[in-house]
Amino acid sequence: MKKKLLLRQYQNMVDETNIVSKTDINGRITYVNSKFMKVSGYTEDELIGKSHSLIRDPDMPSEVFKNLWETIKSKNVWHGVVTNRSKDGSKYTVEASIFPILDENDEIVEYISIRHDITELKRLNKKLDDINKYKSDQENLAKEKLESGIKNDLNKQEYEVIYKPSDIVSGDFYSMYKMKNGSTFIYVIDGQGHGISPALTVFGISSMLNYAIHKVDTLEELVEKTYHTSKSFLAENEQISYSLIVISQDKKTITYSSGGMYPFLIKTKDEVLKLKANNTPFMNFSEMPKCDTVKLDDWESLMIYTDGIIEHEHESLKHHIPDKIIEDSSSIVKSFDTISSHEFEDDVTLIYLRNL
Repeated sequence: MKKKLLLRQYQNMVDETNIVSKTDINGRITYVNSKFMKVSGYTEDELIGKSHSLIRDPDMPSEVFKNLWETIKSKNVWHGVVTNRSKDGSKYTVEASIFPILDENDEIVEYISIRHDITELKRLNKKLDDINKYKSDQENLAKEKLESGIKNDLNKQEYEVIYKPSDIVSGDFYSMYKMKNGSTFIYVIDGQGHGISPALTVFGISSMLNYAIHKVDTLEELVEKTYHTSKSFLAENEQISYSLIVISQDKKTITYSSGGMYPFLIKTKDEVLKLKANNTPFMNFSEMPKCDTVKLDDWESLMIYTDGIIEHEHESLKHHIPDKIIEDSSSIVKSFDTISSHEFEDDVTLIYLRNL
């Protein structure tokens, strides 16, 4: 008596929480619970004696049901997700398990199907997928627009570049130009933080530089034009690190303005010069940045980079830092390939310029 009472309670729990049906060995329905009728829209009289094909969604692949029958006829339990069609034509999705019931002779006498309605979960997942796709599409569109601000007028033989944003949109920007007077202009800008906000600020400053570079003859003029315009949209807590470098047409004079960046490097025949930042990072209350000049009769290469290439935890890259790379020009391509194969937590920009 106690066993029957327990079994009845177990059955009630299953019936209250799941869609349940039974069929004979030929697949004709012999039992449906109230949830089955509620979800399908059919009455008990309309279901008993019928095949489950009554609620089959015609868009479901026939291979699913072929596999289903092969599994349960082999006395195994089948698990899967099935979309059904209710009486009013609407579709609903269930996660189903179908059990073959065996007698004392190990012969199949009937099948029991226990289903869980996941229609709402599937709808929410679809909505989440749509939201994620929209977000991804917008981020990729933003990335394309932002990266369109990167310009490069130099010949491939003159340089090597690594540009590895850590996010879809980056706080790093760079460009390389031939100015109208024949000088070479290179800049790298690094926005504080990650994501869209610093990327948009850096893009704005980058756009101003890209426009103004064609209107000036000297770095001092360029800095002054950019300084006054940029301060109007810098947020109170925004901080922009930068290195702006102009190399004269005869390659003997290098003028620079740098703030908040690691020293950029110049390799000569005898040594590697480290030119430290000569300004504070650019903020909305900063003073006009100054420019300094260094004169070199002969130099071999120049390297400019952002902090992502230094402030990382890749032990395998300890021999591939700017100070070491610039010392050995013969291994520059190999070093760049090694660095490019790694993922970084911060944006990484590294520019190597040859004096050809």
